[in-house]
Amino acid sequence: MNIRTATKDDIELLVKFRFAYINDDMGPLSEEQVNKLNSQLPDYFERHIGRDFTAYIAEENGEPAAVIFYITVERPANTHFINGKTALLMNVYTMEEYRRRGAATMILKRIIADAKADGVTCIDLSATRMGKPLYLKNGFVERGNGSTEMRLEIKP
Repeated sequence: MNIRTATKDDIELLVKFRFAYINDDMGPLSEEQVNKLNSQLPDYFERHIGRDFTAYIAEENGEPAAVIFYITVERPANTHFINGKTALLMNVYTMEEYRRRGAATMILKRIIADAKADGVTCIDLSATRMGKPLYLKNGFVERGNGSTEMRLEIKP
């Protein structure tokens, strides 16, 4: 299996993987949701690839098997990210026919090595039930810091 970083030539593939992840995680989308995502995602990838967004792609025999989105964020420092350099993992997704073959693990190990080399001091993610064992096996821990993940959705 080969691991590479996406380029702007991969935008269509990244959109495909984003939809696959969302459909698996949240269920089928409405036509309106599909249209909104189709209008936002290519533009997002175009603007952010090579800046604060990297997509790592695992390929087998030239076929995409898995992808992980890696977003770097600089924040005001605290004791958990003393230099302010942090990262967020999203869209950890392996195509069904490649699952349980180590693709996501290989990407994750590459991301962790790259993050260390770049001075990133913590990587955050929200784990699905299926993904949680992968993260625990690779050193991630539940925060358990008394905080509760929360969100306010602001509708247009």
